[in-house]
Amino acid sequence: MKRFASDSDYTPKTSVLINGDAVIFRLLRKSDGPALETFFSKIPEKEADLLRSDVRSPAVISAWVDSLDYSRVLPVVAWSESTEHIAGVATLHFTNGVYRHIADIRIVVGVEYRKLGLGSALIKELIEIGDQLGLHFLKAEILTDNPLAIKAFRQLGFEAKVTLDGCYMTRKGEVRDLVIMLKRMQVSMEKDMFYLF
Repeated sequence: MKRFASDSDYTPKTSVLINGDAVIFRLLRKSDGPALETFFSKIPEKEADLLRSDVRSPAVISAWVDSLDYSRVLPVVAWSESTEHIAGVATLHFTNGVYRHIADIRIVVGVEYRKLGLGSALIKELIEIGDQLGLHFLKAEILTDNPLAIKAFRQLGFEAKVTLDGCYMTRKGEVRDLVIMLKRMQVSMEKDMFYLF
């Protein structure tokens, strides 16, 4: 599978939101640490607790930007031209071995940018990147009590494959139900014949 080696492998793009504001999609850079801290500090605490990492910890953010490796995690930020802040973050998480043809997709949209089409635009961007990289599947894990996210992924071709009851535990110890959604990226009759039976 192909991977991006540096941020020069990605061409930034402009996306216009429903309200007319423009955001630029580009890869996260080491210099984005303070902007990323500011972005996650504005996510409501209840939502931040549902994320996999403690995004309110400066040490976590610092570790992310200091150890950027686009071949392992490809972070795309939506940079707001008008506010000069990060409006959203979307990541593709790659694995090796038998799952190297699948990437996990994760998205967080800033509160003031929700219901403006940014989440869907970020999903579309990651689908396009996944296609360029030759991935076969994109996988999203979404809490079942987030129907808007499930709907957005479904509208972009993801299918719910399984619901795991009580399999997601927040940092505060609450268990939640999780749905795993997959999007099939490409079909090769020669390589993927076994999927058709």
